[in-house]
Amino acid sequence: MPNKLVQKIRYKINSTVKSNIFSRKQKMMRTKILDYYRNNPTDDTEIKQAVDYLSKHKLSNFYGDFQKKYNYKDIDVSVDKENGLPYVLVDGKQLYFKRSQNKRTVQLMFNGLRIEQDKDAPHCYTDEKFNVETADVLADIGCAEAYFSLLNIENLRKLYLFEQDKGWIEALEATFRPWKEKVEIVQKYVSDRNSETEVRLDDFFRDKSPLPNFYKIDVEGAESSVLSGMEEILKTKPLKVALCTYHHAEDFVRFSQFFKENGFEHRANSGVMIFQNDIDMMQPPYFRKCLVKAERR
Repeated sequence: MPNKLVQKIRYKINSTVKSNIFSRKQKMMRTKILDYYRNNPTDDTEIKQAVDYLSKHKLSNFYGDFQKKYNYKDIDVSVDKENGLPYVLVDGKQLYFKRSQNKRTVQLMFNGLRIEQDKDAPHCYTDEKFNVETADVLADIGCAEAYFSLLNIENLRKLYLFEQDKGWIEALEATFRPWKEKVEIVQKYVSDRNSETEVRLDDFFRDKSPLPNFYKIDVEGAESSVLSGMEEILKTKPLKVALCTYHHAEDFVRFSQFFKENGFEHRANSGVMIFQNDIDMMQPPYFRKCLVKAERR
């Protein structure tokens, strides 16, 4: 039997096993959450709404009917004949994914991205009063496939993409090739120190022009290190920061206080979410606020 076929069979078996294990964990956690709020009623309106939604649906990241508009099976995935990369179309623009990702993976990932950036989602980076404007300069910190940046690329004067994953770099170069004259891709972690693999934003942007006035920060729990490395930037204005606050249970309170102490107008997105990456260690109240939008005018 050819080696590639063996690997493919093993991958499918492992994926099925992992999926079944996670599904069982989801069912157990759903029961645990519903039991907790049955015995410990809350006055928090957003959590009440989420618990009510959960009582009628499976455990998921988000809680609201807005996500019912999206179905991964409706997503067409193509493969670029020139570079061999999978892609989907976003308003006529090609959004590329990793070479290693198959059709179903791309469908599921892109569907998740669409849900996250729905205007009613607690993960949406923008709204009518907090948006990317014409001629803005965007720094997308922890960009992965950079869906958010692609949605705004036409309006941007300059785009800085920070992503350390080599697999994403190839995809990013393909996605933003039509706008390469105004896009800079930085293959490093954004942190509070400089090294071969890390960079502080204060140091990176010290001699750069134009400077970003909008920072989107979603770095899998390293948000605190990013903020520590941009102390000088945070004193400038005008400045917008969309910061994820769900990777650690205490992040929302901590970062809300941070922006308050540093003179920013700030507010949370409406709604709450479940961070399923922590499913093995989740504790009450289980639900977390997802994002803070901070602005210095």
